Amino acid sequence: MRKELLSATLLLSICFGITGCGATAPVAVSASSAETTEAEIDSKEEDEADYDESQYDDSVVRSKVDEVIKNSKSIAEEIESVEKIANDLTEYHNVDLKQQEMNDLSVYEPYVWEVEMDNLLERVIEEADTSQKESIQTMQDEWKADYDRCFNTIEYDDGSWAGMQNSILHARFFKNRCYMLAKTLSDIRGEKYELPQRYYMDNSYISDDGVLDISEGMENGSISITVVNGEVKSELLAYDPLIDDNTIVFETTFTHNDEKFNTNDGDKPIAGKITYGWDGATLTITESGDKNLPVGTTINFPTAL
Repeated sequence: MRKELLSATLLLSICFGITGCGATAPVAVSASSAETTEAEIDSKEEDEADYDESQYDDSVVRSKVDEVIKNSKSIAEEIESVEKIANDLTEYHNVDLKQQEMNDLSVYEPYVWEVEMDNLLERVIEEADTSQKESIQTMQDEWKADYDRCFNTIEYDDGSWAGMQNSILHARFFKNRCYMLAKTLSDIRGEKYELPQRYYMDNSYISDDGVLDISEGMENGSISITVVNGEVKSELLAYDPLIDDNTIVFETTFTHNDEKFNTNDGDKPIAGKITYGWDGATLTITESGDKNLPVGTTINFPTAL
């Protein structure tokens, strides 16, 4: 809560410092801003044209996924086509709908990936060697248990948009599991399929007694890092992290007018590094004023979700 209040205070200070929010001030409207407004209107109309309410139906979605599975010439083509179906079902974001309506429509993106996941698993078990079938089902059962534990840790409980945000989480987990099952099936068939680059955000990892989640922060340029280590849960907010293909270097600070503000509850910022990939993640703390994550802390999360 403290970091949310701090962020809000900083944003307000920026608003007052730059625009004098709350005061009556003349606003100049230029021709260019008018043109931008017209462009935004055109863009909104185009987005609304892409939105087709009739596509938000269980039978329609399942039929589309089944058709892709039937007609795809490779696993790679199948995953790409399923991803397009899922992305098309997020068009409701671009339409003027009530939040509850958006919550209701949001369930169809994870549904796409759940249908694909179940079908991939069925084919993997069917085509695997007899000696592998039981172990494959066991791995799926273990994934489901990990998924439940991770979701229960990071799910959204409050706010009118919690339903939509939780649907996005479900879609993320199901999609990543589809990638892994697609890799297994392609290996069984002797096809060439490479796992996509692991995205630095929307990223969850798990250990026997811990969870690491990296997601987009509430403000532009920030990331939210949730760390569960045993019974202790820490939520970090980092601005402008340094990111490459498999590392994130972060610090829980916000800089405004050359002054650095701490977004963490400790007396000092927490700084650290995360290495991540499909084979797990490792969190290392290099600076800290937090007793729960002291300097030198290294936590391994061997399973990517």
